[in-house]
Amino acid sequence: MPSLGGTARLVVARALSTITTNQNAIPGSFQSECFGSAVYPSHFPPFFWCLAREYSVYIQNFSTLVFPRRLPQATSQFPASGSPLSLMSGLDALLNRPRPSAWQRFVQQPCIFLAHKLYTWRQIIPIQPIHPVSVVCISDTHNSQPALPDGDILIHAGDLTQSGSLQELQTAVTWLRAQSHPVKIVVAGNHDLLLDESYTGHRGDNFNAGKAAGKMINWGDIIYLENSETTVTCANGRQLRVYGSPRSPRHGNWAFQYHRSKDVWTGATPKGVDILITHGPPRAHLDLQRLGCDYLLRELWRVRPKLHVFGHVHEGAGTEWLQFDGLQRAYEDTVITGGGFWNLLWTLKAFLLTLFGTAAEAKYLLVNAAMVGGLRDDERRRPVKVMI
Repeated sequence: MPSLGGTARLVVARALSTITTNQNAIPGSFQSECFGSAVYPSHFPPFFWCLAREYSVYIQNFSTLVFPRRLPQATSQFPASGSPLSLMSGLDALLNRPRPSAWQRFVQQPCIFLAHKLYTWRQIIPIQPIHPVSVVCISDTHNSQPALPDGDILIHAGDLTQSGSLQELQTAVTWLRAQSHPVKIVVAGNHDLLLDESYTGHRGDNFNAGKAAGKMINWGDIIYLENSETTVTCANGRQLRVYGSPRSPRHGNWAFQYHRSKDVWTGATPKGVDILITHGPPRAHLDLQRLGCDYLLRELWRVRPKLHVFGHVHEGAGTEWLQFDGLQRAYEDTVITGGGFWNLLWTLKAFLLTLFGTAAEAKYLLVNAAMVGGLRDDERRRPVKVMI
């Protein structure tokens, strides 16, 4: 197995440097770089063992520092330091660590934490559509086949598969085709490797043959969107414009990814679309406040679709109404700039203004429809059904 080289050294160095100053919390840099939304169990063991082979001493020290109460004391009945069993003990403790509490999140980023609280305390009056259309939203099923409620439209926002094999893709498409929804729309995700013609992360005859076969997938009545638009007619006669894209910021070696500093979104979404489907989330909204894309957020302000469905960041799953007002702008700026006392004051001022103003209807809905959760993807969520 090849060495991870500079990337592994950077991850370990940053993690260990943080541990020396705070032994009671898992470093955010280590968590985001090693356990972000794009790293999943089936691909984690090779990464871990490659890292452990070169840095076993550091990993053992890391486990001892972060989980001093959960690891056994060094006695003759336990495996020697640096052995595979001791390393797996540290890995098990790391994978089963509890989610950070509200107090821990406040201590880590007090201004962002308070700005988010102010933002979530705003008055929301969801719009009541005149001719409603029901939309069932799912994403990141990763080979699972959850029971789906009835609806006018079914949307899958990517990661149909776990490892992107042809068999997984065929199984997922067959399952979606069997659903009873009159309109079914799908975009790919970073795990759906065979659908990305430009993906070269895997080489070899087997993968190339699978990639060629992937082009021949029979989508049936499923509308597959890849940086493209479609117009659908619903049972009640409403026509909706839908734009879909599989893109997400680069995190590891996956499909449909772009460098985070690259703007691939400005002007990409047609003005006037009713539903936007992307695999990755916008920044500051249902993305753990750090994993979304700044440029996608800016595009969202320009287009303002009635519904934006995405996934990718499993732990950000949920719904959120947007109003595109001063409070939302102040909160987003606080997140993007990494906090700041003056940004927090600006958010507080915008929040106070909303208290004395007239509450307006929220017309724009975000849905992070990730179906799996937890560090091992062992949690299962229900599909999200909304009316637009």
